[in-house]
Amino acid sequence: MTGWYDDERREVRRYGWYALRWWVAALAAIVLIGGGLWALNVATSGVRGQGDGIVQRNSADNWLDAQARFEENYAEYEATLARIDVFQAQSIADPTDAVAKTNWLGSISHCTDVVADYNADARNFLREDFRAADLPDQLDTETCTRTQENPS
Repeated sequence: MTGWYDDERREVRRYGWYALRWWVAALAAIVLIGGGLWALNVATSGVRGQGDGIVQRNSADNWLDAQARFEENYAEYEATLARIDVFQAQSIADPTDAVAKTNWLGSISHCTDVVADYNADARNFLREDFRAADLPDQLDTETCTRTQENPS
């Protein structure tokens, strides 16, 4: 009874193993190609990253945003200096006025924050090249306390 049935099963097993080998080979090829693409992506990431950064820095949106940000920060800086002078005069006029003294100290603190923001933008890769020529390269936090004795 081992005639045609065994021959048929042997044939089915042979095609089954044949198909399984093709599936394994296809899966291995997909894994190898995927791994190779991933390795290529990792190997070229530094160059692509630098190129993407330059493209982003030179984009019109970045250029306009950087110029506007420098102008806004510098205008905020000048306005804060004016407020410091006003609050300082109020505090000197009435040394017992706690609100005037608090406003004065708060304005000094805000001024140093504005200076820090401006200086950070001046060193930022995406913004540093787009500062207007009439704006300073850096601001100094000492200017926030330029006209006063240290309030106590």
